[in-house]
Amino acid sequence: MKAVQFKTLAYEDAIEWIPFDRLDNIIKIGEGGFGSIYKATWLDGIRRIEKIIKNDNFSYKRSREQNSIVALKTLPGFKTNQNSADFLSVFKNHMQCKLYCNRLQIYGLTYNLKANEYLMAFQYADGGNICKFLKSNFNKLTWEFKLKQLRDISKDLDQIHNAGYIHANLHSGNILHNRGTSYVSDLGLSKKAGENNAEDIVFGVIPYVAPEVLSGKQFTKRADIYSFGIIMAEITTGQRPFDGYKFDLNLVIEICNGLRPKFAPETPDCYIELANHCMNTDPLKRPIAWTVYCTIDDWIKQLALDDEHEIKKQFLNADKAIKTLPIIS
Repeated sequence: MKAVQFKTLAYEDAIEWIPFDRLDNIIKIGEGGFGSIYKATWLDGIRRIEKIIKNDNFSYKRSREQNSIVALKTLPGFKTNQNSADFLSVFKNHMQCKLYCNRLQIYGLTYNLKANEYLMAFQYADGGNICKFLKSNFNKLTWEFKLKQLRDISKDLDQIHNAGYIHANLHSGNILHNRGTSYVSDLGLSKKAGENNAEDIVFGVIPYVAPEVLSGKQFTKRADIYSFGIIMAEITTGQRPFDGYKFDLNLVIEICNGLRPKFAPETPDCYIELANHCMNTDPLKRPIAWTVYCTIDDWIKQLALDDEHEIKKQFLNADKAIKTLPIIS
């Protein structure tokens, strides 16, 4: 933690040790693949910089937003003491990625003596994960809004890759939504690009795992891109991919043989083309995260133009079709 603190330039971005007794109203709100997730009130609060204006002059003051709502997540490995390296690895991954992709704020680390477990405190997302958000709001969401969420996700993924890491567990349950913005979270499986471990196990949710990984090969950045393509398909329907299938060996075999999720009616052709490009069976034919980000950003810019060219027309028609699609319960 000290190493990251030394590299942090801004007061409000510094991580810190948080005494557990300074956390109140702790409520369990979910289970991640590698730990429990809680909502809590941090009595001391999040660091802030206040701008003070007096006459024609202004200055900045360090302060805190007392009684801040934060999320807590247990870190794996420490409690059982069977693999403390897991605990250290997960914490290190989060801290390293924080230096490069700081959109989802990480505030610090705490220790629950009674439960004998470390927890990481980070930004609370009031919209939950994007999977739940889609189900609750699907027929209200415009394509412009959906594209902005995908742009957020691809930006985070690009920054994670540029930091030299692979997410290795990207799915809609790990995309948090907060006030119109989406964030990639849960770096519990993240690893340095090029790290190989003969004992690696496919922990990810099957529908989002690239076929080459299901076949026993290592995770790569291109496998993350495959997962992104699956999320693209999911966003068109509001349903988890392969809904109704059993997540078993038969599904694994079908995915390896080319099975991919379906898209909603009237989904723009350019969108389907990009998603299929991301889900290409050949990892080398998938685009990099930066290319995906630039493509989606370009679509958003085209939607903002006054003239209705072909791509804009496709997305506007898709908006009309959304209202006729069944509401997902």
